[in-house]
Amino acid sequence: MKTRLLFLLTLLPMLLVMSQPSLAAPGGSAQQGTSMQRDLGAMQAFNDTHADEEGLLKVKAKERHEILFFMGLALIITLVITVLFGLSMVLGGKQVFVWHMIFAGISVTLALAHAVTAIIWFSPFG
Repeated sequence: MKTRLLFLLTLLPMLLVMSQPSLAAPGGSAQQGTSMQRDLGAMQAFNDTHADEEGLLKVKAKERHEILFFMGLALIITLVITVLFGLSMVLGGKQVFVWHMIFAGISVTLALAHAVTAIIWFSPFG
């Protein structure tokens, strides 16, 4: 009960402060308009820089296929290694559980990265 009351007493002032509209600058709307133009100019400069860099981030379809191919190849290799460690534990009785789990983690990570990359680059819905 005390913690709930303390939580409300700390949350209420924060909500009141955050809900207040921003106060107008002294001097009227002329000063506010100048500030707004300066802010818009800064945003325009940022957008121009971003538009220049946008071409660098684009990857051609052939390169996308090559990247996904190599990711898939690494995934298959790590899956085979994981299976071999698992079989050597079951059939050979070797103590390689830690290595089996390490390669299983790498395989899962590569599988998720491969799937997300393929969905983002080749989504039929976008």
